[in-house]
Amino acid sequence: MEQNNLREYEAIYILPGALDKAAIDSNLEQHKKFIEERGGKVDKAELWEKRKLAYNIKGHQEGNYCLIQFSAPPNIPAELSRIFRISDEVIRARIFLREW
Repeated sequence: MEQNNLREYEAIYILPGALDKAAIDSNLEQHKKFIEERGGKVDKAELWEKRKLAYNIKGHQEGNYCLIQFSAPPNIPAELSRIFRISDEVIRARIFLREW
């Protein structure tokens, strides 16, 4: 994959507050592997913190906020977004193009 074609993105998503650290780490690693297998490069993948949600989302009152910063071809964020939508574990997700 040509490096010139890569753009920088941030994916922020929320996992249920009831998940333990091992399950969260496994989830982060799974998404990191997905990006890297398709020619992307992950700069950072981490658990931010567990927080009380402002309102219930899919019946959850607490959530673990996760961040992935990565560089990838333009087709990967669309596919990652689709994976977030169909995942039973992901409560809410958003992918941003980093333009700074």
